[in-house]
Amino acid sequence: MKKLIALVCFLCIAVSYSQKSCPRNFDGKALIEVKKKVRKHIGEIVAFDAEVTEVGSGYNDIPYIHVKLDNGEMLWVASMMSGKLTAKGTKLRLLGYIDEVKPDDEIALLYNKDGIQVRAFAMLDHLSKQMQMSNAFETEAKLWLSGTIPKNRE
Repeated sequence: MKKLIALVCFLCIAVSYSQKSCPRNFDGKALIEVKKKVRKHIGEIVAFDAEVTEVGSGYNDIPYIHVKLDNGEMLWVASMMSGKLTAKGTKLRLLGYIDEVKPDDEIALLYNKDGIQVRAFAMLDHLSKQMQMSNAFETEAKLWLSGTIPKNRE
């Protein structure tokens, strides 16, 4: 009985922790609004859940992934990390910033016809709970992991 009580307490603490860490602030409805005025949103840091639908090869073989959001909206994500967590069908929680596809971005132009992308610097696999983060954004990723969405890029 003591083991059962201890297990229940542990699970409650674990669930509480997981709900606080890696919060979301973006979804498919928000993406629809962002698409209306992309330039206004450039640099906004967003965290959202998505399923990988396609994996392209970006610069230095870093993945350029197409993801589906909660309402079926599709978005291209330029990863800043290796393809360890980006297999087709993987459900991820992503952290990154909104960016336009620039005219000189050959990789993005090869895949992305929408003109908008998210540059992801942290990702969490829903199933395995493995997390990857870009060294260049380690501070922001750790802040997110502690339960806070980092401030927008300027």
